[in-house]
Amino acid sequence: EIGVRLVGSEMCIRDSKLIEQYDTITIFGHIYPDGDCYGSEIGLRETLRHFYPNKKIYALGSGFKRRPKDFPGMDEVDDETIKNSLAIIVDLAGLDRLEDKRATTALALAKVDHHIFQQAFGVVDIVKEDYVSATLILAEMLIDHFGYVPKSAAGPLLLGLITDSGRFLYQPIDSKTLITAAKLAECGASFKEIYDVLYLVEEKSLRFKGYIFLNYLKHPSGIAYMVLSKEKLAEFGYDSNSAAGFVNSIASIEGMKVWVFFTEGQDGIVRVELRSSGFPVQPIAVHFGGGGHLCASGCRLDKLEKYQEVIDYIAQEIEKGE
Repeated sequence: EIGVRLVGSEMCIRDSKLIEQYDTITIFGHIYPDGDCYGSEIGLRETLRHFYPNKKIYALGSGFKRRPKDFPGMDEVDDETIKNSLAIIVDLAGLDRLEDKRATTALALAKVDHHIFQQAFGVVDIVKEDYVSATLILAEMLIDHFGYVPKSAAGPLLLGLITDSGRFLYQPIDSKTLITAAKLAECGASFKEIYDVLYLVEEKSLRFKGYIFLNYLKHPSGIAYMVLSKEKLAEFGYDSNSAAGFVNSIASIEGMKVWVFFTEGQDGIVRVELRSSGFPVQPIAVHFGGGGHLCASGCRLDKLEKYQEVIDYIAQEIEKGE
């Protein structure tokens, strides 16, 4: 099924032997890799290495730190290896957010993604927007095709599914999600091992959350938001990217339709994370040059002072909807 081109509900059969055609396969993800990006890369790499032991298969990027210690790490390869490979890009809608730009020099590109379709990459694009994670797509395909995945792949795939689904809280969650999670457990993945790491609490995060709870702001249209300068982040020991992961600290506050985090990097670029429990924030992210899922998206601003433009625009869109 890796040879299926699927964008939304459109599907046409391409070359079902794509993997067999290449002796070298490189796997890439997006900037600031999360659990789903890491799990997709490693899960795919470990499975293909298991079933194609004579091929050279690598997963490239900076990885994901909040994972069990015995989970596999990332690879490093030279430019020539990539140029002579099939590059499979996971969990990424547009090449502008590709972490390792060398992927575009490969002999051919393929994509596996679950975000709202933005850009076709190459010979094969598998985009299933109704899946909660890219790992869910890959796990389902790999288990259906091979019958199972090795334990070294099952754990990372389950990690990606757990983190991108918000511990099975975010939609869409359906029977296939839970069935696939159960199959990964049958292949050796441990829920406890993953949760033990994900729920480990650093003391500095408690202090940071305390500051967030005391200082978040509200807009009368139903927006909860947090604006964090690079100086404030440094005070708590966080950078823009690690702090952005706290966006759901202000989730689902009564009366709030949307919650937003603005975190400033050392270079002045502001990471914006938008979330909701139903209101479509993806078009808002697109308006500001970003993208993502219908209720979980992000974008960038070139200066922190522009946060008010985003809040005003969200308020305007909420008023239109009402």
